[in-house]
Amino acid sequence: MSIYRPKRSPFWHYDFRIDRYRFSGSTKLRNEDDAARFEEARKVDAQIVVDRIRAASAEPLTLKAACDRWWNDHGSTLSDAKIKSALDRLVEIIGAKTYLHDINDDIVARLVDERRQDVRRDSTDDEGRQLYRPITPTTVNRTLDLLRRVVRRARDNWNAAIVREPVWKRHRLKEKRRHVREISATEETALDQVEDLDFAELRRFAIITGLRRKDLLLTWSQVDFELAVIRVVAKGGVPRVLPLSAEAYALLWKRRGQHPEFAFTYKAKRTWRDRTRKGRKLGDLVKGQRYPITYYGLGSNKRKWKKAGVDARIHDLRHTTGMRTLRRTGNLRVVQKILGHTDIAITAKFYTDATVEDMRAAMEATAPRQVEQIQPKALEDKGGK
Repeated sequence: MSIYRPKRSPFWHYDFRIDRYRFSGSTKLRNEDDAARFEEARKVDAQIVVDRIRAASAEPLTLKAACDRWWNDHGSTLSDAKIKSALDRLVEIIGAKTYLHDINDDIVARLVDERRQDVRRDSTDDEGRQLYRPITPTTVNRTLDLLRRVVRRARDNWNAAIVREPVWKRHRLKEKRRHVREISATEETALDQVEDLDFAELRRFAIITGLRRKDLLLTWSQVDFELAVIRVVAKGGVPRVLPLSAEAYALLWKRRGQHPEFAFTYKAKRTWRDRTRKGRKLGDLVKGQRYPITYYGLGSNKRKWKKAGVDARIHDLRHTTGMRTLRRTGNLRVVQKILGHTDIAITAKFYTDATVEDMRAAMEATAPRQVEQIQPKALEDKGGK
């Protein structure tokens, strides 16, 4: 008999294997004899599942192998600089040699618990020491979604043996929706006073185009001055063609000849020898020479934002694009096109708050007649007193 009762559960659980496939879970029963009969019935069902796997010639696949293949086949093409580290964290928590068919609700629950303990880098204190803060429920849910994507791709595309998927939605954390943060004109002026010109112009380009952080790192092969467009591969591997406004065009035009490959660069202020970052050799940095602005370089520039008193994220530049465009045009579809959302529901979820001023204007437009009707009575009552 392979039933047992965990210390913190009133129910009996089962845990058995048929060949290399593990079946486990709660019987939801408190009586041991009833739980044993439940397990026997479950074994019959499990044998049917294993027979189907054999008939389909499905093969067991470890999590590490699945994550590696998912990254090589699909993940590496996505516009998400953090997805590889998220895959590595998945493997670290669950275990590299864990088979996909062994991943059940208990393992997923432990993944979520472990992930909730993780922290990310925040700002620094007054003495320059690095501060950290817990990752958000949204980030935890993204990790859960990533595991689901790997499991389902393995099942559907690679004929991997999956006994039973966890109930994913049961493990999702409640996300707190934040108000969309918009960079104000006053804050832009404050940033102009502290940022180097190269970074200030890239910030301005980001607000005009609404590009994501990774997509801002343009190469000249992506720029077409004749058609006044840029071409990027956006999130999800979707190719996009984005028109350039007159200002965006001018920002790129003035940078021709500064670097043979990258459009946005900066001039080194000092010489560094044998630079490294997270174990990666970055080479030398020579004062006065130009180098591409990198993904992490954009993050390091946030120190200037703190100096300017602007408490915002780089991604808020993209939110600023959406808010200003919707406020100026009132056209949610245009905002969707500029930001590259595949579903307008995503656009509506974040940017409908930008219509507050439109609602105020509509209220003012309908209010005068009501005010004229109510005011005489109010004045009459006031005069009677």
